[in-house]
Amino acid sequence: MREEIQRRQLAAVLRFDQFEHLPEHVRMQLAKPRKINVPRIVAFYYGGTIGMLPDPAQGNKLAPTNDAEALLRPLAIKKLDREFDIIWFPVGKAIDSTNARWNHWVSIANALRFLYGLCDGYIVCGGTDTKAYLMAAMRFIFPNIGIPIIGCAAQKPMAELGDDATENLYFAILAAASDLSGAHLAFRENLRDGLHITKIRDRGFQAFDSPLRHILGTYDGHLHLNPNAPRRNPFVTPDLLQFEPRFREGIKVVKISPATPSQCLLHDATDPFASSILFITYGAGNVRDEPGFEGDMTHIEAVTQLHQQNYPVALGSPMMDGVVDSPYVSGAKAVSLETGGISGGDTCGATLEVKMMRCLALAWDEKEDRLDPVRFREEMLRNHVNELSLRFKD
Repeated sequence: MREEIQRRQLAAVLRFDQFEHLPEHVRMQLAKPRKINVPRIVAFYYGGTIGMLPDPAQGNKLAPTNDAEALLRPLAIKKLDREFDIIWFPVGKAIDSTNARWNHWVSIANALRFLYGLCDGYIVCGGTDTKAYLMAAMRFIFPNIGIPIIGCAAQKPMAELGDDATENLYFAILAAASDLSGAHLAFRENLRDGLHITKIRDRGFQAFDSPLRHILGTYDGHLHLNPNAPRRNPFVTPDLLQFEPRFREGIKVVKISPATPSQCLLHDATDPFASSILFITYGAGNVRDEPGFEGDMTHIEAVTQLHQQNYPVALGSPMMDGVVDSPYVSGAKAVSLETGGISGGDTCGATLEVKMMRCLALAWDEKEDRLDPVRFREEMLRNHVNELSLRFKD
């Protein structure tokens, strides 16, 4: 069943490997002569609040729309079409970002790869709920990209008064046209590294946060890049662009809680649709290592049992700037050779989950239709795209 799910998700990926696969209006825009000294930006759109409109059939609740004209109208009114050549590219049916999964990420990446060398930068417009996953995925898919991929989203759609969508879109356009490379998020007044973003609010315009050192620039109507912002690399040609689109579902995310007995970990490992557990721990990887009563199982014992059964358990910190490198005995035990827990190091949040999906795909034995736990551990302890700054000895 797991392999059937993977096969169907792969079949749902949009290929975009021929000019004829592009939407007709995208082909028409590309066929026009390029404007001299005007940056060409491709804006991929797959849904989310930024482009939603009230749906009368759904009680006027917000629903995704592919009305590109409505989205670009505020920019056209301000004559920004003279400063930027924006190619609006809807990637499949517009969706609520809650529905976004790895096949959507790879569909966007396929289109991006096909157009590489034909534009100066990219914007990916989608919802805030899964934006952190999307931006992390773009980094894993394009580890050496030489131009910017800028995430764009909003808390209020353009159709509403007092929206943040218009300003965020302009911010994203400036970032996509700037001297920048890599996948990052332009939201409100900060440009943030795409590997280190966390959504912290459902309401209000300050929806995202990140550690201060991962802020790459600021926006006040103009874009100001910080010295730590990675610059463009013109030597990454289409032939040299690395493309790594492999992901696989099957990660069960389990949050530690005083309300949950340790035996639940053993039960979670029996889920036929899960191949590994991501254990979100206390603080710096600390887990229960002492029984609360006679016969009580500790987390250490549960992780050890699973390790002995060749079932991988990775440990991740719940902190935005956390690291599984505990100075406490309980944390050190969890990732010891005896216990066998796999440290997530300082990879946190959505990026850690995306990394596990990548490692699951890399370590999957197609012939045996099962996970190779040794290879999975090796890939998890490896630094793929600078998501991990710790060095492990395993």
